[in-house]
This record gives sequence, C-alpha cells and structure tokens, in this order.
Amino acid sequence: MPQFQCMLPGCGAAYQRKEHLTRHMAHHGQAERISCAYCPSTFARSDLLRRHVLKYHPSQNPPPSRAQKACKACHDRKERCDGESPCGRCQRRRIVCSPNTKCATARQPHENADVLLASRLVDPIPQTSGWVGLEFVDIYFRDFHPIWPILHQGTCDLSKEPCVLLQSMVMIGLWVKGSPESRETAMTFHRKLLSAIHDQKSQWYVSATTRHTNTDKSWPMATYQSIFLQLIFALLIARQEGTFNLNLRIHLSPSIYDLLTSLVETCRSLGLFNYPTMLAHHDSSAPVALVWVSVEECKRFGLALYKLCRLCVQATPDTVARADSGPRNELLTLADLDFCMPDSDEMWNAAAGLGRGQIRLTASQQMCGRDNGDPDGWISRTLGRLCDPRVRFDWI
Repeated sequence: MPQFQCMLPGCGAAYQRKEHLTRHMAHHGQAERISCAYCPSTFARSDLLRRHVLKYHPSQNPPPSRAQKACKACHDRKERCDGESPCGRCQRRRIVCSPNTKCATARQPHENADVLLASRLVDPIPQTSGWVGLEFVDIYFRDFHPIWPILHQGTCDLSKEPCVLLQSMVMIGLWVKGSPESRETAMTFHRKLLSAIHDQKSQWYVSATTRHTNTDKSWPMATYQSIFLQLIFALLIARQEGTFNLNLRIHLSPSIYDLLTSLVETCRSLGLFNYPTMLAHHDSSAPVALVWVSVEECKRFGLALYKLCRLCVQATPDTVARADSGPRNELLTLADLDFCMPDSDEMWNAAAGLGRGQIRLTASQQMCGRDNGDPDGWISRTLGRLCDPRVRFDWI
C-alpha cells in the first residue's frame, strides 16, 4: 500500500517514496521551489537547478548532486544521505560512514559518441578517417559555415589543425545537432575550452599599448578563430535567456564580453584587418594561392567579428532597457576594416581537391575587378558615407 498520497481534491496519486510525492506536487504548484543563487530563476527539483547552473552560470560552483555526496552505506541501501561526515543515518545505525568511491561514475551518461568525445577533450585529434568527431565537423561545414564562413574548407586538414580549433568546430556541430545529449556535451566543450583560452591569454593577447611591428611572426589565426567560435556559442546560449536591449542586441556576461574586447584589441594591435599588413606577412616569393587564401581568411574573419560585435552588448544592471547601452569604443567598427570586400564565395567554398592553379588564376584576375591596394575601395572608407554625427540612428 503506498504510504504517501496526494491530498488535493480529485487527485488520487500515491507513491511509495516521499520524494516521488514531492516531485508530483510540483506539478500542482504546491512544492517548495529552489532558488538559483546567481539569477532570479526558481526550480522544483535540485537536479534542474544543478543543470541550470552548469548551463547558464558555468563559472560558478553548482550544488552537489545526491550521488556525489552520498556515503557508501547510504548509496548501497539507496537511501537519502545528508552528505555530512559521518552522516546522520550512519550515526543512528552506529556503523562506519565512509565515502562512496563509486559516486563519481554512478551518474555518468551513456557511452555514446558525444560523451566519448567530451572525455577526450584534451587528447590530440586522431589522424584517421574513423574519428568520432567527423560527423560534427561535417555538420559544422554544412549548417554553420554558410552563415559564418571564417574557415577555408579546401585547405582545412583535420590531421594538422590545432586541437582547440577542431574541438571548437565539433562543439558547434554538437550544438547544431540539437539533441539533449549532444548539447550537454557541447556545453562541456565550451566550459573547458573557455578555461583553456583564459589560462593561455598571455600567449595570444596583444594589448593596444604594445608596439607590434614584427611582421615576420605569423598570426595564430586558428587561435583567433577558436575564440570567435566560443563567442558565437556564448551568444547562442545568451539568446535562450532572451535578455536584450531595445536595439535587440543580446547581453553577454562580463567575462565573455571581456574576451570579445580582448580579441578585438588584439586584432587592432596586430593590424590584422589592414590590407598592406596582410601582404607584409608573406614573402614576395610566397605562392599566390597561399597569399590569396590568407588574405581572404583575414577579410572574412574581420567581417564576421564586426557582425558579432554588432549583435551583442555587455550585460550590466543599467543596460537592460537602454538602446544605447554598453561601451562601444573598444568594439570593432567599419573604420577598422582597411580592406576591400572578399572575393568569390564560389572559390572560397570550393572543394578540397581544387588545384592550386585555379586558385592562382582567380587571385591573379582580381575577382570582380577589385583593386585591393586602392584605399578608396576599402570598407573603412564607406564610414563617411554611411555614418553621420548629426544622425544618431543605429543602422550600421
């Protein structure tokens, strides 16, 4: 006979365990809700609160789950444990209360491809065609790349690309796939990759006060592209919360916004979006095809970063409803884009087997008759035509 029954009129539900009745009462709105310590959200169950903290507040410590804090005796008896040492049940039974070493694995997800991929996050990418992440790289190029074409698929060699870039691509593919398991794994990638990017900031960040004149040192474009993908992912998550200003720009957390401004400052300091500087990074004897791909990569990355900057603002208490919110001088503007529009999409998205001769021919023909070396054709020169200090309407 069930011991715990729902007492609401018209409901005859009954359960053997009190926690099952508590979960049932949540559907009636009668259960006590648990508040998130970092935002106004409330939840009926602790596992939902834990999932929320992991997803929307990754830098905070989520509340421990029961499986993580149950002692061995309570875990073996499948009883609720208060997590103390010793716990109350063991004291009442006068038995030894010992930690449960199995708790760390007791609640692991099923061993599917997504979870295996997350467990190998810090491992090198295998140089085999059977690598489990290929499915998500394919999703990346099929669904994400047409909208954010920052990578040149024709020269993308999975066996040679840095792990941080490949894992960022896989993260995007997992999220686009859309299943709960794949998105949970994508969140794991995002948290770990963000942590690695922040820990290694000294290796990629160049401040505005640093005089950077060395054009012999190659730009770590794969790192910048990886950071960009992390920012895009953070924007996708922020959109789910629906927090935006009257310009319909999404609010980013201070830590993510700081990463965005650091990336923009680095690109400015390096002259990454200045056409003469792009060319100066290549010797005069460098293959034309190599130079063309490199210049196109910088152009498309610059336009994508500009687009990203236009989509978001920093989340602060006084910017919830203001249209002109957040500092803007550190973000990328049209004035920073000292280059012509990119060349042919057809060439950029060409298959990997396309010969270098065809790329060389395209580069030498200056697609669409553009003269990249003429400053009058640069995007930065359009600022005077599109923006007027007498007109404050925010359209560009």
